[in-house]
Amino acid sequence: MSKDKFPVKIEYVRMSLPKRCTCPACGMNQDFRKHSVWWKKVKDISLEKPRMLLVERVRAKCTNPNCPKCTFVLPSSITIKYQRTTFRLQKEVIDENLDNVTYRKIASKLTRTFNTTGAKSTVDDWKQREAEKFSFKDIIKAMRFSGSLSIDEYKPSRSKHYDIIAADAKKVRILYIETAPFSPRHAGTLARGDIEGFCWKLYEFGITNPKVVIVDLLKAYPKQIKKVWPNALIQFDYFHVMQVIYKHLKQLLFGFIRNLRKEDPLAAEELWEYRWRILRNMEKWNTKDHEIVPRLMEIYADTPIEQILLFKERLHDIFNLSKSKQEAYEKRNILFNETWWRNSWHLTQAMRFLMRPDFDYMVTYLDNPGIPRCGNLETLIRSWRQLEKIRYGFASEKGRQNHLKLYQIKHYLKGHSSQNFG
Repeated sequence: MSKDKFPVKIEYVRMSLPKRCTCPACGMNQDFRKHSVWWKKVKDISLEKPRMLLVERVRAKCTNPNCPKCTFVLPSSITIKYQRTTFRLQKEVIDENLDNVTYRKIASKLTRTFNTTGAKSTVDDWKQREAEKFSFKDIIKAMRFSGSLSIDEYKPSRSKHYDIIAADAKKVRILYIETAPFSPRHAGTLARGDIEGFCWKLYEFGITNPKVVIVDLLKAYPKQIKKVWPNALIQFDYFHVMQVIYKHLKQLLFGFIRNLRKEDPLAAEELWEYRWRILRNMEKWNTKDHEIVPRLMEIYADTPIEQILLFKERLHDIFNLSKSKQEAYEKRNILFNETWWRNSWHLTQAMRFLMRPDFDYMVTYLDNPGIPRCGNLETLIRSWRQLEKIRYGFASEKGRQNHLKLYQIKHYLKGHSSQNFG
């Protein structure tokens, strides 16, 4: 493709001169007096052929004798100082990057579709500069926090420490991410100071009185959260509660299938085919589950299969059918006093987990119908990891937070302009 065949299209953009203007150095509003004019060449989007704009830039005189600067440049709606591209070209590039497109693909699209160019460093600089215009405090205020806060930790790519992440549990939106500098390299052991400091940071951002804070089972969370929000309710994430219990149920099921393979390979193969149907939460059962599971209970009566299904039924009764905390406690205690599960080590461990003193945090939602029992952070973390994966991880915490700002503005606030806040 030769330059002669597709010549660059050059357009002149003149500036409309104002009657009055304000000096940025001294702040004085005054009559406009022209000092000088020059033309600046910038790249622009074009679907037909390469396009350059010659933008008129105007320098005005300041009439304030005490002003530290004698002249100043009038602002332009097309470009800014030291910038060789238009605002709309930058916006297109930033939007593509937020949609999980790599810098290399963006550069290819600029050449193929928009007939212009852009290096990786340039694209990254545009994104960082755009993100610096906004603060998390303004963004969180515009997102209108619902009152249900969820907090969790996760290990980002290219990082030696864990990050703490906060989200709006009802609206399923990420609020803030920050590195926990004192965290060790394995999960479940965040430093108490990291948790408290993170909560105070959210307090500074305007989350001053959440109704409920949903966390995982880390014991340090409740005490540190109460230091910042003494009136907030604490709810252990239902997902993490079930994760611990179902880990023991799964190990019991797989162990039984392993032993059954030695005696009856065909029966073991059938059970293996139904393994996830046996372990599925009862609230997610379909018509086929209601047909198959009772048949399995009859076939495998007085075996770990029947114990697993019975234990699941009692869990469903405690967490889904109870009308209050008191009723959940009563059902749990009745299950504890029964003996049919005591000959299984895995069910004993699951029961021991339910008898923990912090069982109260597992059923907070029963006495407070308006609060969610799940924080939905696992879903958000999974989505955020996809953003990290395409970039092989963010190089710095600042880069990660700047990307989050623009992601929030585009996907949660539906725009890149601060006028969309509110």
